[in-house]
Amino acid sequence: MKIVFDARVHLNYFSGISRYIICLLEAYATEFPADEITVLLNPAIQKDNNIYKTLNSFSNLVFKTIDAGHMGPKNYTKMGRIIKRLNPDVYHYPHLDAPVFTGNVPVVATVHDSNSNANIKKFDDKFGLKSIYFKQALKTTLKKAKRVVFVSDSIKNEILTRFKLADGPKYSRIYNGFEEDFNQISAEDKAESLAAIDLSRPYILFVGQIREHKNIYRVVEAFKRFSETNAEYQLIIVGHNYLNLALNEKNIQHIDKVSNKSLKALYSACTAFLFPSLFEGFGFPILEAMSYGKPVITTNYGATAEVAGEHAILVNPESVTEITDAIVQSILPDDKAEARKNHTQKFSWKSNAQAIRKVYLEAIADNQKS
Repeated sequence: MKIVFDARVHLNYFSGISRYIICLLEAYATEFPADEITVLLNPAIQKDNNIYKTLNSFSNLVFKTIDAGHMGPKNYTKMGRIIKRLNPDVYHYPHLDAPVFTGNVPVVATVHDSNSNANIKKFDDKFGLKSIYFKQALKTTLKKAKRVVFVSDSIKNEILTRFKLADGPKYSRIYNGFEEDFNQISAEDKAESLAAIDLSRPYILFVGQIREHKNIYRVVEAFKRFSETNAEYQLIIVGHNYLNLALNEKNIQHIDKVSNKSLKALYSACTAFLFPSLFEGFGFPILEAMSYGKPVITTNYGATAEVAGEHAILVNPESVTEITDAIVQSILPDDKAEARKNHTQKFSWKSNAQAIRKVYLEAIADNQKS
C-alpha cells in the first residue's frame, strides 16, 4: 500500500496533533514495514525537529517538504493537485480541514475536535473569520472524505449531532495511543530537570496552552481559595501563555516551555494534577499524570471524563467551589496509584496503527466501488 500522510500541521513546537502524527507514524512504520509512507512536511520544520529524530531510521518512510499553507485556500487548491501527482492508494490528513479535492485518491481525515463549542473558542477570532473557516472546512471534510476518524466517542457524537449526520461505517472512533515508556525517567534526569525550577514546596501541576478553553481563570481562582488553608502548596502552570496573563504571583509559578524530560520530571514530583478544561477532543495530559500514579482532577463531561474513566476526580469546570474541593481531596493519601497507572496501558499506539490501517483499506475499497 502506498500512503501519503500529510504532517504539515506539525510545527516546531510540540502539540497534541504533533504527538498524534509522530507516535502514529512510528507505530505504523514498525507494524507494517511493507507499506510505503510519504510524509508531507511544512517547510518551517527544522532539521533537529523530533519528527526527524523519531522517524528517520524507517526505510519504508520518506519525507517530502510541501510549500503550501496548511490552512486557507491553498490547502484545497494547491494540495489537491499535489496529491493527484503523488497518486497514492490513500491520503491521510490528521486535522479537520482535509484537502478533499484529490481526484481518484481516497481521503482519510482524523478529527481531534471542532476547535470550538457553542460557547467558547480555542483561538483568538476577533472578526469570526476563523470560526467560519473551521466550520465550513469541517462540514466539507465530513461530506467529502471517504473515512473520518474521531479520537473519542464524545467528540464524534458532538460533531455528528451538530451537523445532523447519521452515524455509519464512514465514521469511526479510534482512541489515541499512549507511550508505554512515558513514566520512565532516570533519577539523574529528574534531579537535573527539577533543579532548574523552584520546587522547594509541594505543588499541584497544570499542563496546557494558556487559552480560554483550558479554564485557566477558574484554575487560578480555585487554587487561591485552596491556598487560604494550604499555604504550603504552590501551583505550577506549564504551557505557552497565549492570553498574555500575569500568572507568576504568590504560590503560583508559570513555565512557558519545557522539554519532554522536564515535563516527565514535573509529573513525577507533583502531588496532584489539575485539568478542568472546558472542552477537549481527547486529553493527553490526563494519561500523562496517571502514568505516574498521580491523582487527576478533570471535567465531568466530554472526552476528559471518557478518557479518565473512573480513575479521576470529576468536577463541574464552571464551579470554582467544586475545583477547590477537588484539590483538597487530591492531596489526601489514597491507594489508587497502581490502578491509575494500569488505566493508561489501555491506550496503545500499536492498536491505533492497526485500526488506522483497517480504515485505509476500507477507504480504498469504497473508492473502487464508486
